Amino acid sequence: MPRYLLLTALLSLLLSAEVSAKALLTVSIKAEKEITVNNETRRVAAETAVPGDVIFFTLQYTNTGDEAATNAVLNDPVPEGTVYLGGSAFGDGAEITFSIDGGKTFKKPSLLTYEVVLPGGKIDRRTASPEQYTHIRWTISTIPAHGSGQVGFQIRVK
Repeated sequence: MPRYLLLTALLSLLLSAEVSAKALLTVSIKAEKEITVNNETRRVAAETAVPGDVIFFTLQYTNTGDEAATNAVLNDPVPEGTVYLGGSAFGDGAEITFSIDGGKTFKKPSLLTYEVVLPGGKIDRRTASPEQYTHIRWTISTIPAHGSGQVGFQIRVK
């Protein structure tokens, strides 16, 4: 079975925020998977993965500046060769939206729709499934000076 090397470089994170010159945001990304040894389950760095593995991505953000950052946006693609696990995205105080068009537009899951042309030319509008998500966006209204937090999600390797 082929092995996939998971590098955090696969995640081309986009960070934007309305910040003053005295706010400074930094983000780090951690990719982990669960292993069980002697009936104890723990997370370890996901340096490699095989089809079926579940990978946990955690993005830690910190405002090391002296003023608050407002409307901070973290965009993260779902890595190629994987699928997003529905309901796994988290982020305290963050608005979480998703994209199915390569990160061009973001919406809540119930509003992510696409059209299918049926026989006879009739168009059917369908709601996208989590497996179709290409990107995840977290919008954080305020990150106080010297404040930090984390957001994240899970994927399954195809």
